[in-house]
Amino acid sequence: MKRLILSSLAVLVSLSGVASSQELPVDLDIDYATFLFDDDSSLLEVYLSVGASSLEYEQSDGHYVADLPLDIILRPVAGSAPAGASDTPVLDETLSFQFTVADTSTLDDSQFFVDQIRTAVPPGEYSLDVIAPATETRSELRVVYDVTVPDYVDSGVIVSGITLASVIRRAEPEDSNSPFGKNGLVVTPNPNALYGMANGRLFYYVENYGLSSSAGEGEYTLFAYISESNLPQPMPEFQERSVRQVRDPDVIAGAFNVSQLPSGSYFLRVALLDENNEALAEQSKKFWIFNPNVQREVAVVDAGFESSLYAVMSEEEVEENLEHAEIIASQNERSQMGNLETLDQKRQFLARFWQVRDTDSDPSVNAARREFYERLRFAEERYSSPFDEAYRTDRGRVVLKYGYPSSVDPRPFDSEMVPHEIWTYDNLPGQGAAIFVFADREGLSRYDLIHSNVTGEVSQGNWEALLRR
Repeated sequence: MKRLILSSLAVLVSLSGVASSQELPVDLDIDYATFLFDDDSSLLEVYLSVGASSLEYEQSDGHYVADLPLDIILRPVAGSAPAGASDTPVLDETLSFQFTVADTSTLDDSQFFVDQIRTAVPPGEYSLDVIAPATETRSELRVVYDVTVPDYVDSGVIVSGITLASVIRRAEPEDSNSPFGKNGLVVTPNPNALYGMANGRLFYYVENYGLSSSAGEGEYTLFAYISESNLPQPMPEFQERSVRQVRDPDVIAGAFNVSQLPSGSYFLRVALLDENNEALAEQSKKFWIFNPNVQREVAVVDAGFESSLYAVMSEEEVEENLEHAEIIASQNERSQMGNLETLDQKRQFLARFWQVRDTDSDPSVNAARREFYERLRFAEERYSSPFDEAYRTDRGRVVLKYGYPSSVDPRPFDSEMVPHEIWTYDNLPGQGAAIFVFADREGLSRYDLIHSNVTGEVSQGNWEALLRR
């Protein structure tokens, strides 16, 4: 492990205009991004935000000081070989963070101290534990985070991790000691990834590698856009294309005005396109918007063929189709589902649902819907059980939502472990390399998902231990 770099100055910022809803000993948020470092290691940046009003202060020399010790433990996880997984930490430090304010009476729940840790580690899968030890007045807080560190040297064209930021600006001479300075910029991270109201600009920072090996000395197109959660297509008013000269690495800093986005979850996506408009590499990052005063518009779509398809469905068939759609629906679409009352409203919803996912030019065939139901037939052949229909099982749901895995490692007869399967995806859109671990812990041939590194899925830092008999 390379030298640990701890930022020495924390910055007090207002990360959002909404009060924190966390009822925790310390209001702590964690995020991370990874970048190229050297031939053997990648740079891991861990971002921390601490709610200013959740800390305990003592008066000192005319100001108020809060001390927060944090135990930072980073240990490797052998995703494909649970029995031989190493749990020897590559990082195990107790770091003391000190925060200072002039007056505690002005603090509110929207103010956070932001800090970061930088360390270089070998590529691989890791589990990150951040622990705020118990004191006389508060209980222990433990945050466990799955961390994927890519190999940026031997991966061809690749995009680094994305740093979501509250501010990005050019560095000035007085910023020489800033903990957030890099490549001539000051990048103040936003670890809770929440925007809206008082924090209406989403800033982002990425680095692109390996372009010279693919595009030579020419140009490439950077395509940055925002999409709704679980919808692949860009939102029309939130996309930017720029033609850039090939550099290796190429440093990107950008921003979107999200002050008028309705509340919900979204993805920021960055794609590198060649001269044929085909993606060379892509990366994404999930974020959240809280804008209670912005109303969501419900799109009116002339669904054509799809409308006639649902018009002849019985009420029972429509309800079943809604259950299917919910598996891949966005948060906003699921909210709309809860407000559907009449059969006609449900039919129209389904027509719109599949219409917005159809990206080809043939109006007589909805390619997205056809692909979904081909996956459903595949799941019904393999994952139906006496307990659940295929789409209600974890393995069936994963196939429907993410597609077919790149590889499946079935382990039904391990004497030391319960029957389990390990699925891997080489390049899951928006996620990169992904893993899903299913286990039959009750011996009923019912494989439940116990761990994944995909955002929003079940994540267990000790999943290997859960497999042992």
